[in-house]
Parts: sequence; structure tokens; C-alpha cells
Amino acid sequence: MVATQRSCFSISWLRKVVGGLLVGLLPLTAIGQTLTGIITAGPAAGPVPYANLGIPGKSVGTVTDEHGRYQLAYSPANLADTVYLSSLGYRPQRVVLRELVAQPNRTLAPVAVPLSDVRVQAAGLYKRRRTLGCTSDSHAIISKLKAEHLGAEMGMVVCLKHKPTKLLTAHFNVLYQQPDTLRFRVNLYRLLPDGRPSGEKLLTRNLLVSTADRTSTNAPLTVDLTTDQLVLDEDFLLTLEWVSGGEVEQVSKSLAFSSALGYGKGDLYFRKTSQDSWEKPSMGARLAGMQPKVGFYVTALD
Repeated sequence: MVATQRSCFSISWLRKVVGGLLVGLLPLTAIGQTLTGIITAGPAAGPVPYANLGIPGKSVGTVTDEHGRYQLAYSPANLADTVYLSSLGYRPQRVVLRELVAQPNRTLAPVAVPLSDVRVQAAGLYKRRRTLGCTSDSHAIISKLKAEHLGAEMGMVVCLKHKPTKLLTAHFNVLYQQPDTLRFRVNLYRLLPDGRPSGEKLLTRNLLVSTADRTSTNAPLTVDLTTDQLVLDEDFLLTLEWVSGGEVEQVSKSLAFSSALGYGKGDLYFRKTSQDSWEKPSMGARLAGMQPKVGFYVTALD
């Protein structure tokens, strides 16, 4: 049986009832103009790599490259909209797109990044080692991000079993077998009271990983979080954000993540571009209450 619904995501059901799940962002409407510029921290400090800029909620956004350069696709209808520029360790900046077009090179002011609280706990507190999230390494059930711009992002809410919980590692079952290398930023977001993602990041550094970091094309992408001393009392959103490498068409066609269908908490979220609104996949009537989950998980002590 195959049932397909098209909206922001397309869902395909294969192999009996749920043998395959394909999640993809549909192409956006054509955008007519491209703005190029550079974001720096001042003449002495140099460029700001992998900074986010975009029009919140308008699916117009991008990420600077390692030299602080950017290309922002937009339409004339966006000229009165406000662009939000941000990067960890710098004061965010808002500027009307029309003004950015007139002066595309911008400077962000550095600010101190608060260090995570390092908790002193009894030696026997963290007795249990746990895996939290979705560990699926399926090649039959997948989530495919149809990225239109750098800054496209996908993630899943990770729910804690006990509190506090100390994070050790994060793992992402990325399916990408092309010869080029894709680079991602690992993000952990605090959740709002209603359970949706906030804009607050729990990591105090830019944690960059690439498809070349995998031990093999079938191995998960693994990152060490022990140096970040993340001790959490709340659920969080774990994401991968595409920040460089590859071409949009190739990434949209070939980048996928192992996924699963299951019960319980752990909502899947995505956004099409940098600074865009978070969305959930639309699946219509869910099968027996099951929902899609992406193969992102952490190891932790609690």
C-alpha cells in the first residue's frame, strides 16, 4: 500500500504498512535576486564563519562560509522585511533587507558567552548509562531533507528518563554516500513551555562535524559532548544544521537520515532555511497513533 500526502513534507509508506518513510521539503517558489556580502567581527577580528542570517518565518535565509561570506536569495517583496543576523559569541543584529542590500557587509559585536553551570554532584549520583532518542539505522525508513538553502535543519526532541542527566555523546545516522563532504553544525535547543523549540542553544560553542568524520559510510556520525559538561534537567531538541559542502540539488537528492515510526514522545522538527520557523511533518491521520522519528540519539548518565 502506498499513500502520499504533499505539504511541507512528503510521506511514503512502503513494505506492508510502514516499510518506508520519506520526508522531504518541497521546493520553494522561485526567488529572483541574490545578495552577496561578508559578515565580520571588525577589521582586527576578521570574518564570522557559519553565521546565520535570514528573515524569520519567511523561508529566506542562509549561512556564511568559513570566510564570513554569504549569498542570500530573496524576492523584491521581501525588501521591507527584517533580516536577523546571529552567531554564537556575537550580539544579534536586525536590519531591514533594503538596508542590507544597500550595505551588504556587516559587523557583529562580540559578547561573552555564559559558561554552562558545572555541577558538583555526589560521586554515586550518575549510576545508569542510557541511550536516549531514536537509534534506528534503517535504510528502508528514511527522512530526507530537501534543502533549498544552507541553514536547513532537522532534529528530534530527546526526552530524559531521570533528572539530572549528564550528556556524553551524540549520534546521527546520516545516509550520504556521495564523494563530496557535507558539514553540519550540531545544535541542542531548549524547549518552550508548550514543547516547541526555542531559539536558546544549550551548547556554548559551534560544534561542527562532517560526513567525512564517519568511520564508514554506514556508520553513525558521532560527536563527543563530555567537554561541554552538559547536565540537563529538561528535554531538548537535538538537530543537525547543514552549513557547507555540496550543491543544493545534490544534497536534496542524496542526503537522508535513518528513521522509524513509533509511539510516545520525541517530536520531529525541521526548518527549510536559516532563521525560519520550526515545523512538524504533516502526515494526515497518523497510523494507530505512531509518528515519525529520526535516527538521532545521545548516550548519557543519570
